[in-house]
Amino acid sequence: MSKANWPSAPDSELWKSVQTWRDDATNWLEMAQPRLPETLRVNPLRIDIKWTENILRSLGGVPIPWLPNGGGGEGWQMPWVRGKCEDLESKLLIRALHDSGRITRQEAVSMIPVKLLECRPGDHILDMCAAPGSKATQLCEAISDEGVVVANESNPGRANLLVSNSKRVGVTSMIVARHDGRHLPRCPNPGFDRILVDAPCSGNGTTRKNPELWDRWTEQAGRGLQTLQIELLNKAAMLLAPNGRMVYSTCSLDPIENEAVVAEILHTCDFLILDETGITDYCPGLVTRPGMTEWNGMERNAAQSFDSDMLAELTKCKRIWNDENDSGGFFVAAFKHIGDSEVAEALLNDSEMAEKPLREPPQPNRNQQIPASSELLQTISNDWGVEPEKMFVRGSKIYTISYEIHDWFWLGERMLRRGKKLPGGHWHPFQIIQAGLPTWELRKGILQRPTSKGIHLTAPKCQVHVHEIGQELLTTILTKGGQSVEEVIQSIPTLENERLGGVVLRFTKEEVTWWLPAWLGGKLTLMIPDAERLLLSHSLGLEVIS
Repeated sequence: MSKANWPSAPDSELWKSVQTWRDDATNWLEMAQPRLPETLRVNPLRIDIKWTENILRSLGGVPIPWLPNGGGGEGWQMPWVRGKCEDLESKLLIRALHDSGRITRQEAVSMIPVKLLECRPGDHILDMCAAPGSKATQLCEAISDEGVVVANESNPGRANLLVSNSKRVGVTSMIVARHDGRHLPRCPNPGFDRILVDAPCSGNGTTRKNPELWDRWTEQAGRGLQTLQIELLNKAAMLLAPNGRMVYSTCSLDPIENEAVVAEILHTCDFLILDETGITDYCPGLVTRPGMTEWNGMERNAAQSFDSDMLAELTKCKRIWNDENDSGGFFVAAFKHIGDSEVAEALLNDSEMAEKPLREPPQPNRNQQIPASSELLQTISNDWGVEPEKMFVRGSKIYTISYEIHDWFWLGERMLRRGKKLPGGHWHPFQIIQAGLPTWELRKGILQRPTSKGIHLTAPKCQVHVHEIGQELLTTILTKGGQSVEEVIQSIPTLENERLGGVVLRFTKEEVTWWLPAWLGGKLTLMIPDAERLLLSHSLGLEVIS
């Protein structure tokens, strides 16, 4: 082992610790240093998924065999080092596919936990530590955007990343909440069907993208986070509905952050069992190792008092090592609620709830989303021929939300800590940053047009103000800018009787339909973001490097 190849790795505390975690550690050291390949997840909610995959193939991308469809989109690997694509056109196309929500750039092993949750459409899901949002958006994909994903984050700045990612991917089932996960409020009955706790950790499995860990990681790093990890997982367990499934994951290889945390939860939560992860079925071909049943430092942890049967259960946990899959390092464990209660441990059943005194919730402030008025919904229906949906409004945006957000999270009764209950019809006591997807724009209270972020959902439902555009005119507008109304009417005669304002242009090429928000004034102007403009130009065979 040469220091020329491994500047600090062989002398690091991490290397010394890894040698106590596995006998054949040398292979790991060799593979824990090269930069990771570029990997990404394809969004299965988009109708142009085959077109997206064809672009990836043309750039040299290949599907990752152990990240198939199911539990979110399929994982792909590109033929360059993460973040180091040298071909400018390829770089621009990947960025545009990501920015438009057709793909999500994400480390391969990071896609594993959601695939193990066994999510179903309609599920109520909690992502306890959700930022920046790659797993949260994957959860929305896993339920076909039908259900509720409460994406929680305590840090305000990182919570804003969740908002950006939910809009980028274009999902209606996500609620972005901002709480310390250890003190998350009680949700409506019966609790969450699925919970993901991808806990803060020392990250020593990420040396291939964070090489500074070779110098910075110490044995104390994991010990310093263990209490937080236990408290987060314990809180999540208390909100898990009976028969629910919970996955705990970290990007750490340290048993102090992994098996020791799992053992502590099994010791304190007698309504939980450690379940099989199912990783062989959901990630076929992925090489894993069973969880450890002993490790250095056990004498400093409560695990020393656990009986041998409980420790033997820890083999159901799975550890992914860098060298065995050409990936990052990772850890996963799956729990199941086997209690005989009707609701999650932190909640009261319906009959108990009925006896509790009712407290009126606070009035919403102007920064909170509230249900759109029936008049506004009728305006959308009258103007655009769209059947009314579950919509909320805040400021200049109208948000489309999933039915489950409205019917379960918004309307559901919930308990407060002091023995009172709140009626439905509000967000309190949750601090909700955003629910659903902004799909319509208002100006001074007047409906304007569909948003570009929600156009893939709203445009196919519109019965009026939708016009077919041909390739020649579309190419002209893309390359030369907006064209006068008199000129475009010759190519789009249906615009002759169109009122001024927002319209939608529909363009079809090679069985792919593009829905393009536009503005009809003195000129017909496209109102599309840069990423969509670049991808549309690529589809038309135009130059994308400018």
